[in-house]
Amino acid sequence: MSMSNKQIEEKFLQKEEKCIICIPGKMLDTFSHATVQLYIALVARQDDHGLFIFSVNKFPNPSINDLDIDKVVPVDADLRTVSEVPDISQKKDFYVLHLKSKFINAQLVLPDHTSTATFLEELTRAQSALTKPPSLPVAPPRRMRAVHIRNGQSLPPPVPDRPRNMKEPISQRITDLSELDPLRKAASKQSLDELDIDDFGGSSEFPDVQKMLGLGSSEPSTESGAKPVSARETIVKYMMNEREVEFTDISKLKIFVGTWNTNGQSPPISIAQWLQVDPEPPDIYAIGFQELDLSNQAYIFSDSAKETEWQHAVKSCLHPKGRYRKVKLVRLIGVMLIVYVNEKHSNKVHFIDSDTVATGIMGIMGNKGGVGVRFTIESTSICFLCSHLAAHQDELERRNQDYRDISSKMRFKQFVPPLTIDEHELVFWLGDLNYRLNDLDIDTVKSMIKNSKLKDLMSYDQLHRQLGRTEVFKGYSEAEVTFQPTYKYDINSDDWDSSEKSRPPAWCDRILYKGGGITSLKYRYHPELKISDHKPVSDLFDVEVRVVDEEKSRKVYEDIMKQLDRLENDYLPQVKLDKTEIILNDVKFIDTKEDILTITNSGQVPVNFEFIQKLDEPSYCKPWMMASPSKAVITPGKSCEINISVYVDKKSAAVLNSGEDKLEDILVLHLNGGKDFFISVSGNYIASSFGSSLEALIQMHGPVREIPTAQLVEIEQPGSLVKRDVLNQGGRLYAIPKEIWRLVDHLWQYGCDQEDLFQQPGLNKEIQLIRDCLDTGAPEKIPGSIHSIAEGLLLFLESLPDPVIPKSVHRRCLECSNNYLLCKQIILQIPEYHRNVFRYLCSFLKELLSKSQNNGLDIKFLASLFGDVFLRPDHHYVPTSSKSNKNVRSVAKEEEMKRAAFVYHFLSNSIDDV
Repeated sequence: MSMSNKQIEEKFLQKEEKCIICIPGKMLDTFSHATVQLYIALVARQDDHGLFIFSVNKFPNPSINDLDIDKVVPVDADLRTVSEVPDISQKKDFYVLHLKSKFINAQLVLPDHTSTATFLEELTRAQSALTKPPSLPVAPPRRMRAVHIRNGQSLPPPVPDRPRNMKEPISQRITDLSELDPLRKAASKQSLDELDIDDFGGSSEFPDVQKMLGLGSSEPSTESGAKPVSARETIVKYMMNEREVEFTDISKLKIFVGTWNTNGQSPPISIAQWLQVDPEPPDIYAIGFQELDLSNQAYIFSDSAKETEWQHAVKSCLHPKGRYRKVKLVRLIGVMLIVYVNEKHSNKVHFIDSDTVATGIMGIMGNKGGVGVRFTIESTSICFLCSHLAAHQDELERRNQDYRDISSKMRFKQFVPPLTIDEHELVFWLGDLNYRLNDLDIDTVKSMIKNSKLKDLMSYDQLHRQLGRTEVFKGYSEAEVTFQPTYKYDINSDDWDSSEKSRPPAWCDRILYKGGGITSLKYRYHPELKISDHKPVSDLFDVEVRVVDEEKSRKVYEDIMKQLDRLENDYLPQVKLDKTEIILNDVKFIDTKEDILTITNSGQVPVNFEFIQKLDEPSYCKPWMMASPSKAVITPGKSCEINISVYVDKKSAAVLNSGEDKLEDILVLHLNGGKDFFISVSGNYIASSFGSSLEALIQMHGPVREIPTAQLVEIEQPGSLVKRDVLNQGGRLYAIPKEIWRLVDHLWQYGCDQEDLFQQPGLNKEIQLIRDCLDTGAPEKIPGSIHSIAEGLLLFLESLPDPVIPKSVHRRCLECSNNYLLCKQIILQIPEYHRNVFRYLCSFLKELLSKSQNNGLDIKFLASLFGDVFLRPDHHYVPTSSKSNKNVRSVAKEEEMKRAAFVYHFLSNSIDDV
């Protein structure tokens, strides 16, 4: 919304002052890359001119009353200006105005509009009228350090911290540029204890400026309307990173990392014995918890009273010599991580994000898993991870698999493309990793502890045996462990477990780290806190972070730009590919097939390549394929190996089974500034019962591998049963698929008394054996553990193209979820084979609940878990909600509870008449 000259004059100017033009824009903070909404006006007073910069207290659609003067800059001989006009070839649809004088050093981003062009013309005219024309410097370089930005978010407009005299002459209206710092200004409105750093965010009227300028992630978000970064900009970033040692200095910070499995207990009166043990305050706290909440409600409801209790306990016991602000809190059921930073560093923290990964069954249950928080401080990226891995002595491989799952699935999605754990310079991994001691009986373990033979005892530790020797926690280190095992104690004592199970002592609670410049100072446990069967652990680290010297950075940037100018005039990018055809044979469901494509830079200039999407396609490849890396820079003479992998999961199996899709795709490899290459990827998919429809499964008389492909495609077509009846083809139909019957029957025979059923994840290798067993019919007894078979059942149901309760009635089921009679009516109306499967599975779940004294299952837990499996919405389905992200989440949670309520009716009532 524009402001009229008359409005500006009446509200802010003296009688002899005249507003020539006023336009909206943004100010770009060249240090933090944050943007601030503003209005800028050119004001004249006789022969004197000035730029009035107004902060905006409301967006969008501000009125004149929402503006405050934040800065007045004289247009004099000292003011130097450089403007960059929109460039369609570079997809830059905005102006950039650089302003520099003793009063200001800033970049303004202005919309591509005729009013902006007029503003710049008037500003040029005002400068030309001066007796000493301003000299024009080289345009200031954009900061190339690859510090990522928060996707689609910007800092809010500044709020004045004191009234201003609006009737002073232009020459007297000079204000400090620091007053435009939104972090300081917002903090002046509230106490630091009331603000989280991550609270600063908001919408923008213009596209995300940082991404347009190439200051953030390498690819823009389509949601924010950002434009792609140019090839030249990407190469400059790469070269700047290669030479960063030339323009960065090292600063040291102290980081306190702590972890505690609280066993579902409420906090004691104080946890200062844990968080205040060092004489000087740390710069950063990262505090992790496991088993924060063990109640059944924790699996169903997002809120937890325990979260509030422990957050208050941490906040009240941070070091008394420091003042701290919360960076981020993230929780997944019982796993929680809180990060605080000393307020003196708060304005150096940027680009905060978090993610969670559940490693429970199907990735649905969060009883085990990991949470992560990342941010950038100064110019160094830091990632903290808190996890709770699989329990029990003999579950070493499952713990390792949990690590792999968290490592591969953790994605910080506010960046495009999303950041992975390994893309951070400093990583800290803390939590109840649950690794135990091998090859020793409990008496020997206790004896070695009593005799202080901790170093010898550590040689039997499962994690210690793997660190540096296997791919598990590859690249991570751990400080020397000089304290006794942290698990398992009798609660409120220092005595080892005296229960009937008598668990052997173990170092379950660990803190690992990865990255350069990290030094562990004090790795210890805190036996004074006794409320849990675990003791809390902490490690105090000395870490090095890089601080950019802006002047040196500018010089390196200018040198790189000169090099590129020379190279671009003489050379074009050239590469050689070792192959243009990739064939991956015998691809199976959830079984990865891979090949390597090698690209060699045979030219004289750095090559920036990426796989690009084809016309009318949403991605550069089909959902079952991935190329890693999908984009990179290759320097002359160097090569890049790209991993081409094919993985058919529950989302893509159905279209391959039905013949709707084939394992065929073409990758388009684009060289920025050069030509495109085409790589064909193909293979054959071995059809599986996973991903087959219920309609097809009940027609299969034998295992799916024995059915001819043409027949399989035929019975997978919608309406195949109707066609079968019309043609009077006859033949037996199963009431329910034999594969579902085999899985349920096995669980009933061998697992109905199994503790933690449907709560512990299975092993990938065992689930692949289960797949082969169901698809071939052999062996007769399904292989694998009970937990793997339970997960196999859930995976089978999740892979159905149309879920147990068809997608066509999904919305109706939610609408009547509070009325059992209406729910029954819907079930009676769905196809018979869907109804049979639903009745059979509900009967099985009711039988499991009858054994709850042994297996510990709860009806609300099963209703919640199977509600999401039975009532899976179509991928086009969008819940009705407001535009607020918070409301979208609350609506999604409400619908999740409705799905659970629907299933709950059938688990708590008779289903004989269904």
